[in-house]
Amino acid sequence: MNYLAHLHLADISHTSLPGALLGEYAKGQIDERLTPELRLGVRLHRQIDSFTDAHPLHKGEVQALPAPYRRYGGIIMDMMFDHFLARYWSHYHSQPLTEFIAYAHQQLTPSPQWPNAMVRLVHAMQRYQLLASYQTLEGINLALARIDMRFRKPSPLPHCMPLLESHYSQMEQAFVGFYPQLMAFVQHSAQHDTP
Repeated sequence: MNYLAHLHLADISHTSLPGALLGEYAKGQIDERLTPELRLGVRLHRQIDSFTDAHPLHKGEVQALPAPYRRYGGIIMDMMFDHFLARYWSHYHSQPLTEFIAYAHQQLTPSPQWPNAMVRLVHAMQRYQLLASYQTLEGINLALARIDMRFRKPSPLPHCMPLLESHYSQMEQAFVGFYPQLMAFVQHSAQHDTP
């Protein structure tokens, strides 16, 4: 899952929003110097990613993508699932999306425990209103083009718009079936894990 989903899942499971994002950067063994809340956030982030990657609805959509997009299918689906979450936000959260984004920005106050890359991400997220941009396919396409810049060699990600449009309804159905299961999984995991 991508940033919006990780933040949403942290909120509904009453866990750390910064910890949810830190999981994107914390590799290998979790640093015991992190606060208990951040450590729990990193663990949940990893569990969410594992659950998502293994789920038949997510895997099925990745496998349905044509070459050369299939190789980047996990990235494409994570971004599209954030799009559908933003689009259908009121089905999954009682607070309006604009209010939640403002709340998330308040929670994401840089800390010395954050890696520099996460500080830069949060700054860009706030400055360019990245989470709000996920409501449109244009915003998703732009995000995919930015991801492409991280690779050494060019990828097909900046050219995804026709693919996103042609696979839109199938991806949407997969998200609607998948996301409530992920929410239940995260709430259960958070209740049975201690910071």
